[in-house]
Amino acid sequence: MSQRLYTMSKKEKPKLFNKEYQKQWSETHKYKHIHTGEYCRFEAYIAEYLILRREEAFKKPKPAYKFWTKGDKLYPAFMRQLKAVVKLRKTYDEATILEAIQSPHFNKIFFIGIYEKNYVGWKFNPLALEAIKRYDKEHKDFLKLREESKKEVNIEEPEPKDLKQRKKQYNSKKSSINKLRNK
Repeated sequence: MSQRLYTMSKKEKPKLFNKEYQKQWSETHKYKHIHTGEYCRFEAYIAEYLILRREEAFKKPKPAYKFWTKGDKLYPAFMRQLKAVVKLRKTYDEATILEAIQSPHFNKIFFIGIYEKNYVGWKFNPLALEAIKRYDKEHKDFLKLREESKKEVNIEEPEPKDLKQRKKQYNSKKSSINKLRNK
């Protein structure tokens, strides 16, 4: 295999992005990129979603095809979101983060990670953290209420009664003629 790489002619170039993890679903790569349709990790999906949502909200031109590659102008913003979601995932599960971002709590918030010059290049957006905490609390309260209401109510379903089926009666011309004859 390594010999083949050295003997490869200039006309034979390896295909770009031909790795199997981008083409097939796996436990780690179960989300699809919105732009390309290739499989990606949860963090990359959320980062791409946030950047595309911001670009659309501010009516900016569509980003490049794979704007998360080095050299693109949106690459630093993508990496900030990616790192923030990786760290945020340690406290919240995937479903909570995704639903919180798509909820009304996150309407005017476009980034989870924001630029910080004095820190390591990024920090959490305090508004985004507050929105996720608020959504998580409301969701847990809703689930708790639902469980309590199921326990308190204990609705007993009525037993199904055996109903007699009615036989259909049709008043056809023959029967009315027969009634007249019988009189």
